[in-house]
Amino acid sequence: MYNIMHNSKTGMIANQGKVDVVSNNIANVQTTGYKKLEVGFLDLYTETLDRNSYPNNSKDAITGTGIKISQATRNMIQGPIRNTGIKTNLAIDGEGLFCVIRPDGTHNYTRNGEFNLDAGGRLVDDYGNILDITYNNGILPQNANLANGDLIINKVGEVFLDDEKVGKIEMYIPKGDNDLIPVGDSIFALREGGGIYLAEKSKILQGHIEMSNVNMQNEMTDLIMAQRAFQFNSRGIKAIDEMWGMINNLQGR
Repeated sequence: MYNIMHNSKTGMIANQGKVDVVSNNIANVQTTGYKKLEVGFLDLYTETLDRNSYPNNSKDAITGTGIKISQATRNMIQGPIRNTGIKTNLAIDGEGLFCVIRPDGTHNYTRNGEFNLDAGGRLVDDYGNILDITYNNGILPQNANLANGDLIINKVGEVFLDDEKVGKIEMYIPKGDNDLIPVGDSIFALREGGGIYLAEKSKILQGHIEMSNVNMQNEMTDLIMAQRAFQFNSRGIKAIDEMWGMINNLQGR
């Protein structure tokens, strides 16, 4: 009976973790550039029941010790592209991430291209992170900023002001699936020892943004399944509690 209770307990904990992940995805269904989290379930240690003084009907009989939730991973599949008509908004069509410079000077990466112009004429996101643009000669032309003139950004990331090329926006791809660490606000930091390289086949769409890749129907289905599994495991604990109560009553007679 202890084994059944332990299995039910681990099932409840794992499914509660699943509910938390799905709830987080649902909360970010409208977050620009958000990438959904995915988790699965893993079996814990199993052991055979084929041993002395342990009655069983098969030498292949085994018992498990429950399950646990797997490490959450990011689904980097591209989300829907929405046309905003705002020239400072950018979306990546294909693989890759924008590089942004945080206030502390560190370089991070994001798919959120909902940029605006700050007082200095730089492209920034809603959190003040500056879009990393490689300017000609390393700097923005003298007496020029992105707020002045007609801003054009073509599909390969070249930045033009009044038909003059002033810089280029590069897109980056991590070398490994686990090279990026989420730091909040749809922004990722490069893990220590991780690598990154240029995305050469992707395109930038000016006047567009990439929406969240969360599918509401799929998330609601996963949420209902996790809640039902949680309830099922809780019934296992309730059944064992009732059996122990019956045993205690019999011993008291």
